[in-house]
Amino acid sequence: MEGCPLIIDHGRASSGGFPLHPLIEKAKTRARHLLEPEALELLQDYGISAPHYRWVRTEEEAIEAAEALGWPVALKVVSPDILHKTDLGGVALSLQDRSAVAKAFSRMISLGRDGKKIEGVLLTPFQSHDIELLVGMVRDAQFGPVITVGLGGIWVEALGDVAYGIAPLSMEESEVMIRSMKSYPVLLGLRGKKGADIEALGELLVRLSRMALAESGIREIDLNPIFPLEKGLFIADARIIL
Repeated sequence: MEGCPLIIDHGRASSGGFPLHPLIEKAKTRARHLLEPEALELLQDYGISAPHYRWVRTEEEAIEAAEALGWPVALKVVSPDILHKTDLGGVALSLQDRSAVAKAFSRMISLGRDGKKIEGVLLTPFQSHDIELLVGMVRDAQFGPVITVGLGGIWVEALGDVAYGIAPLSMEESEVMIRSMKSYPVLLGLRGKKGADIEALGELLVRLSRMALAESGIREIDLNPIFPLEKGLFIADARIIL
């Protein structure tokens, strides 16, 4: 698709398969999945617009990062041993000041007291929206990378409104997927509420399909929730399973 270049190829061959991306190679060497900051970096390498973020390891760094990113901010614990962060208090949203950041950081670091490995804390700007989207990939034994798009957050379980496509996707194919969703009218905006940036969503599907083909070491990608912005999208959570 015109305007959708891959940003970095790390000197890898264009045929005969791709060597592992350095981030994936590092994670596999350590027998773990990608940490969320690594997942965001990998997305950026493929031209996918990830949120500005800071990966910090001290309270002072956390406060400095929050002030640099701008209030409010979100904090998430970074750990290969904690998959469901919210259940353990590893997520703090819409923090408005230094004191709140310091308390949240301390709580997240304390999660390592029972032997869990804590690799620091991830800070991003805080965003929310009436519409929550999901985009993902699962690697099927028969079809290869299968790309998904649908309503995210709690709605994916309640409504199951998800569309599927097989990589590689063209922009036209991604738009067909999006229009096939039952919730497509919601994405256009209802009752005066702002809709989603459909073009940006389509580009995300195309770029993710390219990444999935190039990175055969990835078994699953889960970007959920994604919040629509006036222009573009905000990926609030990124999980990449190897």
